[in-house]
Amino acid sequence: MSQRYNLWSFYLSLLSLLFLLSLIYSDWSIAPPYIFWFISVISFILGIIGFKDKTSRRSRFRSWFTVILSLMLSGIFFLGVIRFLFISEELIKTAVSPDDNYKVEFYLINGGAATSFSVLGKLDGPLWLKKTIYYQSPMDHADVKWVDNHTISINNQILNIKEGDTYSH
Repeated sequence: MSQRYNLWSFYLSLLSLLFLLSLIYSDWSIAPPYIFWFISVISFILGIIGFKDKTSRRSRFRSWFTVILSLMLSGIFFLGVIRFLFISEELIKTAVSPDDNYKVEFYLINGGAATSFSVLGKLDGPLWLKKTIYYQSPMDHADVKWVDNHTISINNQILNIKEGDTYSH
């Protein structure tokens, strides 16, 4: 039974690592950070239980690797959870394309007393995926107008969603 815990913790820690890499290298966000944090904590707990498996050198190495990796990933994802909890995102506008294929939600971001307001535009994707297509700071409003079915004008910045255009200033 401890061998199963060892393997499951190893696979979950690799999955957490893939989530982290997707957050760094991809424009699409897969899920909120608390889900990744939860998976890495479960991986850490299963890794601790998996230490009972001492059948081979490989299993011991896998246990140490899993515990160290999942502990580091838990810390990184916890920072994302803190950001998610303390930086407010207030939905200010939703824009749907004329043919109803695209939906962009605009948020006013308030980071607290030491930062200015920012506007963040997120394109809704399949399932719960979201892509940040617009970010401007300092800004406190979003003037949105659809030019055609796949082109949007946001605060006089023209973005072609079909081609994957983004704007960040």
